[in-house]
Amino acid sequence: KKTTDDCYTPPAVYEAVKDWVVKEYGLEGKEIVRPFYPGGDFESYDYPADCVVIDNPPFSILSKIIKWYIEKDIKFFLFAPQLTLFSTTSASYLITDSQIIYENGANVKTSFVTNMDGWKIRTANDLRIAIIKAQETEEKASLPKYDYPPPCNYIGKISQVCK
Repeated sequence: KKTTDDCYTPPAVYEAVKDWVVKEYGLEGKEIVRPFYPGGDFESYDYPADCVVIDNPPFSILSKIIKWYIEKDIKFFLFAPQLTLFSTTSASYLITDSQIIYENGANVKTSFVTNMDGWKIRTANDLRIAIIKAQETEEKASLPKYDYPPPCNYIGKISQVCK
């Protein structure tokens, strides 16, 4: 079943996004946290002082999460489905038009929402390119390897069995 709350980010894609965010916003040395995991509760998570959340939250409660982070003054950079990106007015939006294939196989057009940007809406083509490259790496690493028997030569009879 493909649900928007079960869209776990492939590791190479997450690392590409995290590296871009750290560089873009000068976060070197800051503690990066990921409070969204199966069975986790982001409101009960123990956030270190001055940390930054870079994560892929459950999409169905994205507005609630953004509101909570802003109220708690927690810096964040979150994956967001592009279709409902503008569901909150309290943050900045980075449009990347990225087609991310999540670990459950869902193919979701994804952009990002943050409280660290000076613009309300902007594009980030360099982030989009990093995501594309990361997905190519993921695809190559996850391609199955099959061993096929040598082909049979069928001479006249379709029902002939190969040995």
